[in-house]
Amino acid sequence: MREYLKTGLILALFMIASALLVSVVYNFVNPLIQQAEFDNTLSAIEKVLKDAESEEYLISNIPSNKEELNQNIWKEDESGVLFVSLKNAKVYSPVYKFNTETLDVFVLTVSGVGYGGDVTSVISFVKEKNNEIVLNKIEVINYSQETPGLGARIAEDEVKKRFSLIPESGLISGVKVDKDAGVNIPSNSLESFKSEGVVKTSDVMTGATITPRAVSDSINAAVEFLTQEGVI
Repeated sequence: MREYLKTGLILALFMIASALLVSVVYNFVNPLIQQAEFDNTLSAIEKVLKDAESEEYLISNIPSNKEELNQNIWKEDESGVLFVSLKNAKVYSPVYKFNTETLDVFVLTVSGVGYGGDVTSVISFVKEKNNEIVLNKIEVINYSQETPGLGARIAEDEVKKRFSLIPESGLISGVKVDKDAGVNIPSNSLESFKSEGVVKTSDVMTGATITPRAVSDSINAAVEFLTQEGVI
């Protein structure tokens, strides 16, 4: 009987020690993970605050830390999610708004359902005073579950550029990739088709359809959200 009690006590002490160790490791590692995620997002925000054509900053005061970034919060929700589309694409809290004398820049973190999980991006929309809105740039920040050599190519500059500078007419029509639109876009007509919301990815992401569709779904969720908020 004593042996059973001894064994049980040893197991109990072992479980308590294991739980304490896990707790200590979590409390040590979790802040580091959160900081790394924030740094990744902040870097992406800095990139999308550049003009897609000139690569010059759209605003003069680029946030360099959390405090400076938080000064530009426009919309937020404690749940962490501001909008969910019918395709389960999400707009995350917070959404930022940067102002100059001539334009407003809206920066959103969004996601769409990819091949292996959510594909998350930071995107910027530029609206000149009393003028139309344009999707300026997109920076993909999480695509870890997409297939290497196929969907994972979504983060390549050549692919991301395809989703830049989409005019308001294309945004309102609904953004879709060329395969979903069922059109064959000549290489010299990439920009003109953007006015209809059609983005060609079939030539730069051969064999991958789900991942670029996830990005277009997330852009459409952002447009729905901005429309709901009276921006578009």
